[in-house]
Amino acid sequence: MRKIAPDERQMMRKSYVKKLIHVIRTQGFLSLTIQDIANTMNLSRASLYNYFSSKEDVIMELTNLCIDYINEADQTISNKKLPYPLRLQKVFEQAVLSAVYASDTFLSDLKRSCPHLYEKKRQSRSEQLSTIHTFYRNGMKAGVFNELNASILIIQDEAVLGKLVNSPFLMEEEMSLKQALLDYYAAKRTQVLRPEYIQSLENEEIQAMVDSILKKLA
Repeated sequence: MRKIAPDERQMMRKSYVKKLIHVIRTQGFLSLTIQDIANTMNLSRASLYNYFSSKEDVIMELTNLCIDYINEADQTISNKKLPYPLRLQKVFEQAVLSAVYASDTFLSDLKRSCPHLYEKKRQSRSEQLSTIHTFYRNGMKAGVFNELNASILIIQDEAVLGKLVNSPFLMEEEMSLKQALLDYYAAKRTQVLRPEYIQSLENEEIQAMVDSILKKLA
């Protein structure tokens, strides 16, 4: 077998762990064997060991993938050169992907079996919340956002988006994930943005934002 270059190996590690997201966010990982993980990745057990040294190595890569995304999103949210409505979209995107990458089931297993990774994820989450709180407060001071409780806005996103991506709700309501995200964001922007800033947004722009989220989830 040919030798895998470090950059290619890292890219393939990320690609393979993404295939585990649905299983791990809904079922956790404590009961998964290396063979289960290899099967979900469509790899043989021997091939899996070309990319990962152990089950914990797999979980570490998945945790780092989540943290890397949060760090990337935080840079956009904190960028004062970008308009608030655009950065609000990034807050929304971050909340959707956090609901997918960091479900309660996954975090519970991480806390039990990999406390060092759980602590790393917890610290990343703490920094994320601080960034979002500052963003909302500054947007209110700038007169772009309505005067609202930032903590409630964050909890609301966690509750609603967690239900949308981690439960049979969409099937029961005969609704696509795309439509659910569009409808929820329409409600969120009306709640957060002052009327004059809502009017400045184009529907095509919102559609593109949701399509981008769905592409990442796929």
